[in-house]
Amino acid sequence: MSSVVDDVAKEVFTYVNLVHAISGMAGGMSAITVFYPLNIIRMKLQIDDNLKAADPFTVAKVIAKEEGVQALYQGWWSSESHADPWKLVVCGLGVGYGAYFLRPTQVVSLGASNFVYFYTYNAFKSIYKKLIAENPNVTIDPITNLAIASSAGVINVFATTPLWVAGTRLSVQSRKSEDANGPKPYNGVLDCLMRIASEEGIGALWNGVGPSLMLVSNPSIQFSVYDRLRTILEKRGEPITAAQFFVIGAIAKAVATVLTYPIQIAQSRLRADSGRKDGQPRKYLNTMDCLAKIAKDNGVAGWFKGMEAKLWQTVLTAAFQFLTYEQIQKVVFKAFRIDAEGH
Repeated sequence: MSSVVDDVAKEVFTYVNLVHAISGMAGGMSAITVFYPLNIIRMKLQIDDNLKAADPFTVAKVIAKEEGVQALYQGWWSSESHADPWKLVVCGLGVGYGAYFLRPTQVVSLGASNFVYFYTYNAFKSIYKKLIAENPNVTIDPITNLAIASSAGVINVFATTPLWVAGTRLSVQSRKSEDANGPKPYNGVLDCLMRIASEEGIGALWNGVGPSLMLVSNPSIQFSVYDRLRTILEKRGEPITAAQFFVIGAIAKAVATVLTYPIQIAQSRLRADSGRKDGQPRKYLNTMDCLAKIAKDNGVAGWFKGMEAKLWQTVLTAAFQFLTYEQIQKVVFKAFRIDAEGH
């Protein structure tokens, strides 16, 4: 037994897995920073029934007019002020990632999530190749790859859901909530996490974990499609270009998004559903109750509200993320003169 544990540990705690995790984290944080306004628009459309405009650019104008242009970056860094968007873009492209953990919001939620997912996903692939298939060069079939990606997704969900809950609350709270008669706004992620646990119970930190577990299928589909497309391109015997990485990343995310979008609607609403304030019950009981009430109020079309903004946001973000991820790991592996297998 100890021998098996030692063998697994050798495949889990490796320099190669760490490079993949850091590359994925950096790629995701850079991508969400560049396309963050689309993330705000998408969440507003999914959560706010008063926003009837389907056009994300129209919604952006409404947000900018009512709350200021800086509101398009609300929750990126902190809820207590709206920083200069251009400074945010510059910072997000690579300056001081570690500092974000002092006041983590949406950008660090994604960074932490990507770190956990990329590390776990690559560790599981390594374990399968070397300990189960006993062939480091084996090509993982689509079904096995989907199972590996799903397992990594489950671990990621339980580890990072509290950060996503806080990030969602910070991003959707309006400046209007800062009025004396409105609810007291959250003052950063730590205050948000502590108040949620205190006012709503510690279980509220995992609001939306049900649809999040269902949405494990999203990155699972995404990574499986991406790996399959990458394998097809590699078989040509020519190096894959940066533009091709961008395109296959976009295709993979588009497929995953369209297939799982109704569950993402439920996830956003459950995360934003604070409830239990002034004795008020939560609006939604669970994922199915949420979807049923959306359908009752807005029809089945309500399940796809904001999908245009979601596709713009996720497809561009994922494409940029995979492009950055591939380039960073390539540079690091080349600098240390090792291949992706650690040789």
